[in-house]
Amino acid sequence: MVLFITGICEKNCFYCPLSKERKGKDVVFADEVKVREPLDVILECRAIDAEGTGITGGDPLMKVKRTLKYIRLLKREFGKEHHIHLYTSGRFAGRDVLLELKEAGLDEIRFHPTSALWDRIAVAKQVGLCAGAELPSIPGEEKKVKAFIEFLDQIGADFLNLNQLEFSPGNALQMKQRGFDLEKGGISAVRGSEEAAMKLINWAASEGIRLPIHYCRSQVKDAIQTRKRIIRRSKNVARPHEEILEDGLLGKVIITSLAAPPRELRKKIAQQLGIPIFAIGISDNDKAIELHRKMLEVAKGALADAKFEYVQTYPTFSREKFFSSPC
Repeated sequence: MVLFITGICEKNCFYCPLSKERKGKDVVFADEVKVREPLDVILECRAIDAEGTGITGGDPLMKVKRTLKYIRLLKREFGKEHHIHLYTSGRFAGRDVLLELKEAGLDEIRFHPTSALWDRIAVAKQVGLCAGAELPSIPGEEKKVKAFIEFLDQIGADFLNLNQLEFSPGNALQMKQRGFDLEKGGISAVRGSEEAAMKLINWAASEGIRLPIHYCRSQVKDAIQTRKRIIRRSKNVARPHEEILEDGLLGKVIITSLAAPPRELRKKIAQQLGIPIFAIGISDNDKAIELHRKMLEVAKGALADAKFEYVQTYPTFSREKFFSSPC
């Protein structure tokens, strides 16, 4: 699960991918679910069968009490084996805070620091945390990153993660102003970002650097991480009238009729077709009923005046629409 603690951050990275709904705003999200109370976090964790949580922002340590509260909540609810890692710039990661994080149950911390804050990683190691760094692979900044790699290797950091730089709606203008372009045939990946990461990895190997360095392509997040989470969630949240598709999307038939209000229509369908009433849904706007696709033809025979639409949605809390077509 991705636990977004706050959109507030003291840095102003030009490549920040956050949307305008989150950037600079003090809001909490568990994946796509806006969190209003701690139970929302627990329910989302269970909905996707999460084995761990990544705490992010903004900078979660700008709201350290909130961060500590959720670390303790997750460990209490799901046990010590529920792995929790946290992303931070490091500015608010002093020794006392790092000790509190360790005592609360944080397993791993990933820094994205300026050079003035590199030493915070060493302190995190000293207090017993698994500690390393995570950076976007920015073409042209290899020299700076080499110096950082040498420092991480020297202090015995646990890892460096390099992520492929990406365009997003939130950073596209600043990225273009700095001369970055999409890689050929790409959707979001920046041209030259992967090559820069490979150069650094090859250089580290040739220099005998012992620090583990990992590279993550942008497509991994969508094609593997997000897709697997969607598939897991769909199995746990699908309603009786929704079919689970191979890619984790949920399919259903939406029925609207001028002849009767939705709740009356629901009773009529249940009686005429012999369908348990719990297997017939009411739409969120209370203007239609929802039915499994396998009941489409018999429903059409019983409701000649109705309008039928087949809809595919994501298995998220708000069921965002992916596809729709009259049927």
